[in-house]
Amino acid sequence: MQIIKKVKVKQIITEASKTVLLQKFQNRIQKLEQEIQQLKFEQKKLEHQHKLNRQKVIVKFKQELDKRTENIRFWQNQLEQIHTLPLESEIFEREVDALTEVEVGTKWDNIMTEQVIVIKDGTVIRIDEVGE
Repeated sequence: MQIIKKVKVKQIITEASKTVLLQKFQNRIQKLEQEIQQLKFEQKKLEHQHKLNRQKVIVKFKQELDKRTENIRFWQNQLEQIHTLPLESEIFEREVDALTEVEVGTKWDNIMTEQVIVIKDGTVIRIDEVGE
């Protein structure tokens, strides 16, 4: 039998990966800024079309705009943090699902041991096991 288990993926920061991350974060910020501009445009259009529901339109769009503005702040903070990280630092990148084989007689503690995949410049360099 196989079960799905969460596995963390960490990345070792190099000049190349730092450049890629900075670009990725800047792209996310730019995309959010474009979404904000589009939402403002849509809001104005809907306010004129739905004069009776104007307040509802304003409230809904404000929520969406606030969400994106908060998201921009988050990515700007990530940008600042990447600049301060020394090379060869390990950062959490994501969590992935992994299939794990379970058979009668398998030690449950071995199955539940946390695993961390460490990558450097797109290549897996090691898989760590951390006891819980």
